[in-house]
Amino acid sequence: MADRPRPGARGRRPARTGRRPRPGIRAAALAACGLLAVGSTVIAEPQLVGSHAAPPPAARPCALRAEPGVAMSEGFPPHPYHGSDEEFAPSTGTVRALTLLIDFPDAKAPYSARERYGEFFPAVKQWYAAASYGRLDYESTPVLRWIRMPRPFSAYGIGRGYGWDAHTEMMRDLIRAAGRSVDFHGYDIVNILVTPNAGPPADQAVLSVTWTGASAATTDDGTHLDKVSLIYGHDQSGFRVLAHENGHALGLPDLYAADDFQRTDRLAGQWDTMSLDWGLQGDLLAWHKWKLGWIDDRQIACVSRPGTRTYALRPVEVPGGGKAVVIPFGDTTAYVLELREPLGNDKDACREGILAYRVRTDVDSGKGPVTVEDAHPGTGACDFSSASFNSLNDAPFTEGQGWTDRADGFAFKVLAPDAAGDWRVRVTRR
Repeated sequence: MADRPRPGARGRRPARTGRRPRPGIRAAALAACGLLAVGSTVIAEPQLVGSHAAPPPAARPCALRAEPGVAMSEGFPPHPYHGSDEEFAPSTGTVRALTLLIDFPDAKAPYSARERYGEFFPAVKQWYAAASYGRLDYESTPVLRWIRMPRPFSAYGIGRGYGWDAHTEMMRDLIRAAGRSVDFHGYDIVNILVTPNAGPPADQAVLSVTWTGASAATTDDGTHLDKVSLIYGHDQSGFRVLAHENGHALGLPDLYAADDFQRTDRLAGQWDTMSLDWGLQGDLLAWHKWKLGWIDDRQIACVSRPGTRTYALRPVEVPGGGKAVVIPFGDTTAYVLELREPLGNDKDACREGILAYRVRTDVDSGKGPVTVEDAHPGTGACDFSSASFNSLNDAPFTEGQGWTDRADGFAFKVLAPDAAGDWRVRVTRR
């Protein structure tokens, strides 16, 4: 598919960020938008996020810039891309979501709209409050009735990797079906909770998706539907499927492997909701929280010069304290050290300790922009959490353990906690 901006797209290319297959899901490879995917992320021509990117400023050498032409680059944009009429929704302050529920003539809702809405709220609001340390107030305004679409579900051609044309048809029909009873104006995100009996069960084909970057439809008052998350079926992730999808609306990429899903267990595993949102570790990486403005620069130790120094880290899951040690190499690569413990959104975490990972700003969403270093290669942990994605569950480094990267020239070792209980890590850079 070669997508072109539709009227109202304001010159930007639409990005479709979708869902990944679960263990045991029967997923067929499909070609869409010039990229090969296995029922997961499909980008409708890579976004030029930060297309005028400059080298990182001297004052923030660890805040690597977004790479031009990279789909949802892990880098920082040269100016905020969050807010009204921007590519992504606000990530601090209040984000306003309009939440609608739809069904179809051939798939009528089997229960009340209020019950379907209750599967996601207030849980999503609470998840974002905890993940952001209270810096993001997620305000969902629901229309608690089923909006009957004018055509059968089968008429839209919705399947894994469905394209822009199908999406625009649905959004235009939605505006007509909602009529004057729904005011779309003044919202940052539109959530559409589809009746769960529309389409195949989620364990056969995961269809949930987020579109951002272009307007699929425009209301009579000029409101663009340009940041839309659609949730299909009953996902085993529960409410976190919406937390994941809205993460795309905030500008976060997929961390799972879109073209070879099993490879996800060698990338970020279960350590971020943007990877495996049914995983035991349900929070976001410190890098993502820093990008979104939930962690301040003063909470990041930036190791850009040679030497050896010891740093104290407080768990990512709680507010305050040092949150990450970042070691940049060049303009597109950084190593990150952070402390993860079974707290907050990570209350079900399998192991605790210093999580080490590499961030690449020149790797597309769904292609592996984050790779976790495994402190215990060849072993896994908590196999009950997933059929085949457990090898990185025991990835964190604990006291006395360390790692050396001879190619890039840095090493770290985990030391005993300090008197305040913060974990200490000694980092050496050549």
